[in-house]
Amino acid sequence: MEPRIHTLSGSLRNDACTLTQLQANEYMHSQMIHNLAAPIYTCNTEGYITFYNKAAADLWGREPEHGKEMWCGALKAYGVDGITPIQPGDCPMARALQEGQSVHGVEMIIERPDGKRRNIISYPDPITDAEGNIVGGINLLMDITGLKKKEKELHESKKRYKRMADDLEKRIDERTRALQEVNRALQKSNEELEQFAFIASHDMQEPLRKIRTFSQRLEQSAAKYFDEDNQLYLQKIKKSSDRMSNLINDILNYSKLDYADTQFEDVDLDTIVANVLEDFELKIEQKNASVIVGKLPVVKAMPLQMNQLLHNLISNSLKFARANEPGVINISARRVEGRDVQAHNLQIEPGRQYYEIVVCDNGVGFEQEYAERVFNIFERLYTNEQYTGTGIGLALCKKIAHMHQGDIFAVSHPDIGTEIHVLLPVA
Repeated sequence: MEPRIHTLSGSLRNDACTLTQLQANEYMHSQMIHNLAAPIYTCNTEGYITFYNKAAADLWGREPEHGKEMWCGALKAYGVDGITPIQPGDCPMARALQEGQSVHGVEMIIERPDGKRRNIISYPDPITDAEGNIVGGINLLMDITGLKKKEKELHESKKRYKRMADDLEKRIDERTRALQEVNRALQKSNEELEQFAFIASHDMQEPLRKIRTFSQRLEQSAAKYFDEDNQLYLQKIKKSSDRMSNLINDILNYSKLDYADTQFEDVDLDTIVANVLEDFELKIEQKNASVIVGKLPVVKAMPLQMNQLLHNLISNSLKFARANEPGVINISARRVEGRDVQAHNLQIEPGRQYYEIVVCDNGVGFEQEYAERVFNIFERLYTNEQYTGTGIGLALCKKIAHMHQGDIFAVSHPDIGTEIHVLLPVA
């Protein structure tokens, strides 16, 4: 008898230990679930809430009574529109238990007692026993309020950017129409300029030719009958008509630049300068000047315009040589970056490579404050009695530089000389 009692006592002690262990495990699991950050709750087969963790209570904003409230701990639930109410018997947990299957990913809106709303997604699953019988349900809730807020902000941002894009497109259309109007006006202006050029080259030149012709005849046939004053008047007529002819030709050359052949090709500036110096051979001799030419580059340019550019620059250096002092003209070139000459406020790209062509002389020079004005059309720093000219030469040089996506500037000092710097892009 004693052995049987001993065996029974030992068995009871083992069962008690096992029960204690099971209770401990259940408590531990309960605590783990209770402290999870994810909202979780359970219901029995009748739909009564049997358990919920702290995260679920925080989400609902309340603590429902166990075994008394059904399906969901929220007081009110709505569809995604936030208007259509969801009845407790239609909530995802009810459907999962009624249908005996998972009902995942249903989005809904719940309302807390304080009136605040939260967007959630529900993931309910039936709970089964060892035989597969449904004994309850468990629901994992995901709070997506922050995500929905971000989605709304993104949607509003897209709408805002679309409005901005539509507004920008409208403004671009308006600007395009305005540019088209400007282009039409510019085309009309260019056509008028072409007509002017035609008149300048024909109708205005013809009266001048007659004035020059008849003044020459008058000088040849009747000069001996003129006194000193009349001789002076005749000389003034000739000089004025020559100056007017030069002015018309210069204006014509300036206006023709806009209609010039824009075919760019490799142009050897050494060859251009050699040809220009040959043209000025007599004048260089008369001025007792010397011209020193360094190695010049080959550039992508319009040959005739390069010829015109260097012709005007060398002509200026010869014209403004100091009296009773041999003129010295240095022509050189170097390769620079646009940013190296930005101090001169030029219309060039800072990171682009340029050839800097410098024509330097020891002539009369001018104050640096006039360095920009000398490139304005009809701008002259000296009277015609001091130095003849039309005030177009350097303006023509500036226009040529701009047409080649380059620029030009001057550095000068009175009675020391002038440097003209031309920048042309490296191909």
